[in-house]
Amino acid sequence: MSAILDPGPVLPSAVTDQAGARSPWESLGLVVVLAVLTVAAIALVRRRRMRRAALVVPVVLGLLTCAAGANSYIGYVRSLDDLASLVHLADGGDSELRAIPAAVPGGVRVADLSVPDPALRVPTGRTRVLLPPGYDDPRNAGRRYPVVYLVHGYPSGGPDDWLGPGGAAGTLQALSDTRAAAPMIVVAVDATAGSGTDWECLDVPGGPQLESYLTGTVPRAVDAAFRTLPDRGDRAIGGMSGGAFCALNLGLHHQDTYSVILATEPEATPDTPVLDGHPELVAANTPLDYLASTRLLRPLSVMLHAGVVARTDVDVAERLGRALASRGAAVALRVEPGEWHTWRTARLALPYLLTFAAEHFTGATPEPAPVTGGRTARAAPAGTPASPGSTRR
Repeated sequence: MSAILDPGPVLPSAVTDQAGARSPWESLGLVVVLAVLTVAAIALVRRRRMRRAALVVPVVLGLLTCAAGANSYIGYVRSLDDLASLVHLADGGDSELRAIPAAVPGGVRVADLSVPDPALRVPTGRTRVLLPPGYDDPRNAGRRYPVVYLVHGYPSGGPDDWLGPGGAAGTLQALSDTRAAAPMIVVAVDATAGSGTDWECLDVPGGPQLESYLTGTVPRAVDAAFRTLPDRGDRAIGGMSGGAFCALNLGLHHQDTYSVILATEPEATPDTPVLDGHPELVAANTPLDYLASTRLLRPLSVMLHAGVVARTDVDVAERLGRALASRGAAVALRVEPGEWHTWRTARLALPYLLTFAAEHFTGATPEPAPVTGGRTARAAPAGTPASPGSTRR
């Protein structure tokens, strides 16, 4: 199936090399150095018959070697900020420790936007906004930009994941430097409602109303604070893993808000206990269940991406691709060689996803009025309660 669907954009090597580059924290060289130190420490302890307490040194070095080996494949820790965030998560905190990178004159600028909505049970709403090169140039003061919203993965993810392991700033800069994609604003959102809980971007019964928040409150705040093209034809939603599920579900529920969906390492169903006891809500928020009866009311473009080693991800992406194409969506599917279900895979996917979005944005060109009638992804089965995706704006 992957050979049938369009594989998506072709990018210059300068962009793909930048996305695939390993930091010193991800390098195999670090793994080798730690492994050598571990062996040397073991030999020293045995040769000098040191006390048992001395065994702590080779044990710690061995654990560090294993951690470095895993990180060289997963690619989550790329800097000291990433490491501090990971340690904080292990202590039960959230992932909001990374400092905003210093702005490079003429380059990508990262702004911190707080978007709380207590009425929807979202108390903080920490949001990162990546502004493209040239945004602050006085010559562009009248220019407006399309927007891509990115949702992090789980467990205990956060918007800063797209700045650290996701490499969003570097990717946006590389796309600009090579002119591989038109400038755009990238927004990394917080889908945890400030709690670190996996809500799967749903309007949770008795909990935070994240679907309403992410598709209403956040876009309105971003449109008010920055020079956006505030039109569904110039707005995309994307994500990785659990965030990819969010992008698919929210994008299909809110075709009036987004014209492009971007999903890397997609999950097929809401992987959370918050809908336990509500099977009708699970069905109404499972794209593979409701796509067969979903009518696309406006043009929709979707790019799916998965690492070839993660066969489940590839299978889900192919099934989603078939279902979406059968409903009339423009679908692309890229399978990443040698990659699994990791943040490194998401980082490799991002330049393709952003370029795909840029190719399908309309530039605020007026689109046909929505088709009336028919069932949409936001409609729950007859006779059932309204789903977390059925709130109408």
